[in-house]
Amino acid sequence: MPSTPQIVFGGASLGHEFPTEESVQEVLTLLKDLKITRIDTAARYPPTNHGMSEKLLGITHAGSQGLNISTKIFTTGGDGDGSGELDRASIQKSFSTSLGRLGVDQVDVLYIHRPDPTTPLKVQAAAFDELFKEGKIKRLGLSNFKPELLQEYLDVCDENAFVKPTVYQGDYNVITRVPLLRALAGGFLTGKFSSGQYEGTRFSDDHVLGKYFQNLYSDPKLQQAMKNFESAITPFGISGSEASIRWIFYHSALGEQDAVILGASKLAQIKDSVRSISVGPLPDGVVQAIESIWGVLEESRAAC
Repeated sequence: MPSTPQIVFGGASLGHEFPTEESVQEVLTLLKDLKITRIDTAARYPPTNHGMSEKLLGITHAGSQGLNISTKIFTTGGDGDGSGELDRASIQKSFSTSLGRLGVDQVDVLYIHRPDPTTPLKVQAAAFDELFKEGKIKRLGLSNFKPELLQEYLDVCDENAFVKPTVYQGDYNVITRVPLLRALAGGFLTGKFSSGQYEGTRFSDDHVLGKYFQNLYSDPKLQQAMKNFESAITPFGISGSEASIRWIFYHSALGEQDAVILGASKLAQIKDSVRSISVGPLPDGVVQAIESIWGVLEESRAAC
């Protein structure tokens, strides 16, 4: 059995699909039963009620239940470009607020949620170095950075002896093979979007991110590839979501030093994801079908 990535629970649904202390505690209890000990949240989670994910994790004392919590600096999202979000004052305010909500003195990983194009990298890096030296973060992480900007950030850290980011979070799945960790491509690989089954999913018009995800995966070439993917795996009796999760754990470039963020809007989805992982590697025929589809998409998706 090959070494597989670690599992991290994605906390964006806490405060939305899991809106109460009781429902969040049910999630935490299940995670502990499944030996999942890491939770990834952010100051802007859930998108419909910024900060409530952190607040509910604090109310339930998740940090005292043996769970390691990571969070991200606040970003407004939407149409803004992130300008000014990573100056020292903004970083200090965001992280201080996050610690207060979470009820902890330290987080596992503190992420930059997205780049700030106007604040100098040296100013950004110095502010995070300060938090690290104060013992408030174990590790620094970056999210949504392009490779060239990531290298610039590392160079600034080298030049000034600042703490370097040691964790990178990005999109990585069957149809997007540049580093990041969204195993189901925001739900696209469940097959519901390509078949028009939007209702009750994050692709629906009434979901806060519905239009965003529709636009992200609306390319006709991608839609056709998804249909080919579904046709290829149907004879094996494996769903798109199961094939996608098993592929990323057993057939992708990820290893035991990496992690996959598994999100869920229902407890049953957490159980189903872990069950799929426990089944093990995919049949050769499914892997070959996935690779042939990637061969068609590689040129257009490699930069996504």
